[in-house]
Amino acid sequence: MGSDDASIADLPWASIFDPANNVRALGAIQERGFRAATDVVSRFVRMTDRGLGTVGGPSSDAKPEDGSAATYPDLGRILTSLQGVVSQLGQSVLGNNNTAPAEAALDLVNSASSGQVVVEADGTGPAVTEVWLHNRGPQDMGKVRLRCSDLLAHGGALIEASAVRFEPDVVPMPARSSRGITVEVDVAEQYSPGWYRGTILADGHDDVWLPVSLHIAPRSS
Repeated sequence: MGSDDASIADLPWASIFDPANNVRALGAIQERGFRAATDVVSRFVRMTDRGLGTVGGPSSDAKPEDGSAATYPDLGRILTSLQGVVSQLGQSVLGNNNTAPAEAALDLVNSASSGQVVVEADGTGPAVTEVWLHNRGPQDMGKVRLRCSDLLAHGGALIEASAVRFEPDVVPMPARSSRGITVEVDVAEQYSPGWYRGTILADGHDDVWLPVSLHIAPRSS
């Protein structure tokens, strides 16, 4: 029985089905994380004992009246380290050490964008994905319309902008709101397989834009 267990454990996927191994692995991950967190907290306590932001120790003249953390540069670094440790520990516990792809979104208040719009087409007909608009500010931004450029392949093949639709095509963006918009591309029979790329813009918001990529998969014979 012992030899059977040893041979199974040699398989790369065996630990997935072994609850005891999973518990031990989780405990080891948590132990490493807690040790790192304890080290950061200990550094913070030692700094507090000798006076935050001071070199030789506490000094009533060196401490600001408002107790601002900005006056203590070491405090900011300590807190940043602690935040990183907690974040890494959470990702390890969840078994996710990879960064998730950024959401395709336009931040209208901060004039920023994130991610890219990727449309996958397995054949002819509509291919659909989604893009998000965010208005995190206190002001109503009125109605916003998205537009898309032509989609161009590296070989020169072109899909005209008229093949790209947005639903809804115009969206109201009241204060502190987010809206998901469907992006739909009509893939015609004459379009060659491959990658086509273009740009999505928002009317009235000159500083925000998103790259859009359409991938048409090779057709089965």
